[in-house]
Amino acid sequence: MRLSLALTCSCMVFSVTVAIGGIGVGTAVHASGYESRAGAILGTYRPSRPDHSPENMARRANRFLVTLNDAQRRSAQYELMSVERTRWTNAPARGDVGGIALGDLNDDQIRAFLELLMAMLSEKGYSKIRDVMLGDDLRAYVDGKINTGVGIEAFRFSVFGVPSAASRWAVQLDGHHVALNITLDGEAYSISPSFIGTYPQKFTVAGVEMRPLAKETELAFEFVDNLTPEQRTLAVISGRRGAMRVGARWNGIVPEPVGIRCKSLNEEQKGKILALVAQWFDLMPPDHARAQKERFLDALDETWFAWNGPLVAGSDVSYSIQGPSIIIEYANDARGGSSSGNPADHVHTIYRDVDREYGGGLHPRSHR
Repeated sequence: MRLSLALTCSCMVFSVTVAIGGIGVGTAVHASGYESRAGAILGTYRPSRPDHSPENMARRANRFLVTLNDAQRRSAQYELMSVERTRWTNAPARGDVGGIALGDLNDDQIRAFLELLMAMLSEKGYSKIRDVMLGDDLRAYVDGKINTGVGIEAFRFSVFGVPSAASRWAVQLDGHHVALNITLDGEAYSISPSFIGTYPQKFTVAGVEMRPLAKETELAFEFVDNLTPEQRTLAVISGRRGAMRVGARWNGIVPEPVGIRCKSLNEEQKGKILALVAQWFDLMPPDHARAQKERFLDALDETWFAWNGPLVAGSDVSYSIQGPSIIIEYANDARGGSSSGNPADHVHTIYRDVDREYGGGLHPRSHR
């Protein structure tokens, strides 16, 4: 059931700062190097410097909601415990996925959404999500035809509950190659489950080359290359890429850990796997990212790493990192990438914190 909320806060006055190559948002979209109106705003608008306090996150969420008309709010806002929270999917065919499409927002509403997104993510996280979405926009049309469910304007956004620094609420950004589920309860924060992918791995938007998942790829190959032959015997469980085990809609599943137990790693290797998992933790605001790294290190001896595929950089692979609560999976996908003969060019990743899925297990006013 959607939530009806009478908001009393006043509308925010927005200013546009533009920016790549000095081209204004108001110029023709294709002339600016962007594929859509929403893409031109996402690519050029710079949200204000992030304040990651619970008060500011709630304030920006309410400022976004107050820009919506009644029909838009009915699409965008739900009860906190709505089943809609678990219906997200990265599949291009959106099906019964709810929320309001970014393409149905006007320019000021998109900017209000971006202000909220910047408050809820680190600057690095915001940039990564922005770049993935801009890359997805490149395939919104294929051979002159709409590629259904692909592109920034097909992304959907939802708010669950009533945004407040004093109570639990959540947001969901749901689209092809990005699905974020962020839950807040005072200063407690969860970004699980979240899906990030990209195809292709490297692309150019408005003259800027982007490779948003470069570190997730390169650091993994560096880590497995640093293992001893004996360690690789345990870590490499197959010579061929495997499939994700905890992807979209696979909620509540905890696979049997496989691979090498990280307790056997030396200090250098432990540093390398921390640098790898930090690519997901660092999506979060800095305080929350630090707390997650501490949790991960506390459980490192009970964490497992598994690799599927060749060890040569650029190969078609998958890997998983699984601890008592944290599960991270990375998998190349032959769909799309196979058209160029290189499945390694198409990446899917998932981050799950089993103890804090959709905010379960969060304790208000505490990062840990």
